[in-house]
Amino acid sequence: MQLDQTHVAIRVRTLSEIGDLALVLLHRYPTLLLIGFFWGALPWAIANGLLLYWIPITESQYGLDDPEARWQTTRYITWMALLVFLQTPAAGVITTIYLGQAVFESSPSWKTAVADARKQLGRWIRFLGLRRLAIPAMVIAGIRLFQPWDALFDVTIPIVFFLAAIVIRASRPFLPEMILLERCPTRSKNPNEITLSKRARTLHRPSGSDVGGRWIVSGFTLSVIFAGLFYSLVWLRGIATGYWNIGLVTLMVLYPLALWTVGGLSVVVRMIAYLDTRIRLEGWDVELAVRAEAMRQFGDEIEPVVGQQSVVSSSGSQDNARSNSKTSVAPAGGAT
Repeated sequence: MQLDQTHVAIRVRTLSEIGDLALVLLHRYPTLLLIGFFWGALPWAIANGLLLYWIPITESQYGLDDPEARWQTTRYITWMALLVFLQTPAAGVITTIYLGQAVFESSPSWKTAVADARKQLGRWIRFLGLRRLAIPAMVIAGIRLFQPWDALFDVTIPIVFFLAAIVIRASRPFLPEMILLERCPTRSKNPNEITLSKRARTLHRPSGSDVGGRWIVSGFTLSVIFAGLFYSLVWLRGIATGYWNIGLVTLMVLYPLALWTVGGLSVVVRMIAYLDTRIRLEGWDVELAVRAEAMRQFGDEIEPVVGQQSVVSSSGSQDNARSNSKTSVAPAGGAT
């Protein structure tokens, strides 16, 4: 494995170039969404159905055009969007690991990505499921099963969850990559070891305003993409069936499908933004070039000269990188 000949060119990118590269990666690796993300999202989607599908099913018995049904439909739409928003980082665990492999390997393995995700199950559930409020929000939705609409639980609490999630993500936007790819320990008795909190400070604080601005623009763009995708699915259904009214298929299939698809795209965009941030702050492209030359000259790696952690160690382990140092890979720019 030649670290300076990656399949994703390691260079600084603008936000528009990050979006363009995300589409290129989805074109080159269509399984990112079709297999990886939807496989990771499937348990969450099933849980959401069990928690929320009773609302449209119950209201459809009296007609979804009824004024009372509109409040319940709004309740369903709000909670479904909130749950998918909170669950997306956890649902994208396998995809994130796979992308870490795809940077360096011509044929990344889903089997390896799934096995890696299982090994770190407890860790990412704790950070991405509990601390990022996905599971707590599901508990609230479960408590409200078959309960009538209530302003506190169906307006105030979703807003509080949403605002809290924004604050939490803004403080550590690349937490999934630090957990899954860099594998920073939560605590360490060794004062020289880079823990998760130390890594978060060095990576997030210097780039806070830039990353925050990008996050806002990306969120707005993804919202527009979601709206276009959802109405395109509704239009296709209308053309195919001649039925244009909002029904159970629209609410229970097309709406969640559009949400999860955009969620999968956001995982890819976040991963590329993470690489770009490392290049800007730590000169990661220079580090890879130096380490690659050391491997060619001495047959082994040297300690990183820039940055604290390396994606290489997580996308296959450093020992695996050494054992595959003679493997032929395509030149950089395979996905530019």
